[in-house]
Amino acid sequence: MKRSMKSGIVVVLGTMLFTTFSGSVVANAKTTKPANKAIYGTYIPLKGASNVQDLGGIKTTNGSVVKAHRIIRSNKMIGYTKHDVKVMTKAYKLKTVVDFRTNSEIKSTPDVKIAGVKYIKDGVVKDSNFGGNTQADFAKQLAVMSPKHMPEFYQGLVSDKISVKGYKLFFKQLLNQKKGSTLFHCTDGKDRTGIGAMLFLSAMGVSKKTIMREYLRSNHNLAKDNAIAISAMDKVTTNKAARANFRRLKAVKKEYLNAAYKKINQKYGSTNNFLKKLGVTAHKKAQLRSMYLVK
Repeated sequence: MKRSMKSGIVVVLGTMLFTTFSGSVVANAKTTKPANKAIYGTYIPLKGASNVQDLGGIKTTNGSVVKAHRIIRSNKMIGYTKHDVKVMTKAYKLKTVVDFRTNSEIKSTPDVKIAGVKYIKDGVVKDSNFGGNTQADFAKQLAVMSPKHMPEFYQGLVSDKISVKGYKLFFKQLLNQKKGSTLFHCTDGKDRTGIGAMLFLSAMGVSKKTIMREYLRSNHNLAKDNAIAISAMDKVTTNKAARANFRRLKAVKKEYLNAAYKKINQKYGSTNNFLKKLGVTAHKKAQLRSMYLVK
């Protein structure tokens, strides 16, 4: 197995393991200042998920905007209340959920199933038995993890066969979604989901600068969750490497997404060429834009 894929599995299942032990947390408090919709879309405040963004409103380089209530990025859907379900199905017209997580993650923390909403299991990394069964096991894994594991993980997300297959299925779903919204997610809604958002927004013609700012928004949305998780980990281990690697794992950084862009350019020549690899030809791109953009 490639080093990047090993690192990716460690990140994914390690996050899953520690999230399970540290417990769920409530969504962040409302921001005091409205976020720029042209960059971030609209934050959806739910009790059962904290990193939920309607990408509607994000502006492309030619002045078009992504349609509202059509595509939503999120973290895992395990704590939805009845009110959350009502918000997503009534206000946001949720029709399909695309789950980028592994079989182990799904088995450990299954999404809340919503009547009338189609569920698509679309893992973008291989499953693994990494992590052990305790917080202490996870801390030991973190202690020997490479400090470069996150950039390597992101490179695997745009080059490994299972990732390419998964994101190809994601675009196929978006092309099939004639009305209503598609929600796509992983565990924290920042890495696998971040790549999914980057690819979608690239296909829409959104600038790289805006894509990066939208990607980094997860640090804001997950701030409360991450503070709780980091505090819990610090009680488990005093190992400096473990603590530092856990903080790297819980964050999103420019260098992570830039590592993916670098790999795309090396392997495919351009993001546009990678989109073609995912089935987004010029014709399909035009079709997607007619479906998901408005002037």
